[in-house]
Amino acid sequence: MLTDIKKAAASGILISIGGCVLLASTKSGMMWAGAVLFSLGLFAICEYGFNLYTGKVGYIAEHFKDFKYIRLVLLILVVNLLTTFIMGILVSFCLPDIAESARASYASKLAADPKKWVLSSILCGLLMYLAVDLWKRGQKIGVFLCVPVFIFSGFDHSIANSFYNGAAIGEQTFTFRNLAFVFVVVLGNALGGMILPMLTRKWRKTSES
Repeated sequence: MLTDIKKAAASGILISIGGCVLLASTKSGMMWAGAVLFSLGLFAICEYGFNLYTGKVGYIAEHFKDFKYIRLVLLILVVNLLTTFIMGILVSFCLPDIAESARASYASKLAADPKKWVLSSILCGLLMYLAVDLWKRGQKIGVFLCVPVFIFSGFDHSIANSFYNGAAIGEQTFTFRNLAFVFVVVLGNALGGMILPMLTRKWRKTSES
């Protein structure tokens, strides 16, 4: 368990670094660069075998009866969220320019229609599953395609959002609306991550038999 916790914390740190470069790049008018560089976080997570919620949760569709795996995913979620939130708080104190960008970005996300929360989190979850599964199939370019797509589209990534939430800490942080936003995006990422494995599960089993 301790190893899994450390791997999840490492993922949280890497996603936080990705969030920093994205916010800094966006503020300087180079969002495209930030979107590509953010991919470095997922690249390192896949390369080192670290634990990221959005990279693991989709595979529950292949492990519905594996409660040990489901508990692992829940543990990873908690550690990812805590690590990124704490990293965000540190950024809010130490890197004021990035924190300012985080406040503007997160306020926009929080003010959006809840229907957008649902759809954007589902589509992000689908893309994150696709990125990781392509990696597992030896197509590492998938990481550098799927991550920029979700960023340019404005989709919601629960773990990255937790970093922005911490960096934007303020009067809106501990509100019911913010709690609902976090909850919806976490569930949406899970649902989105399970779409492709659910749709292809029977076909994959047939083709492998």
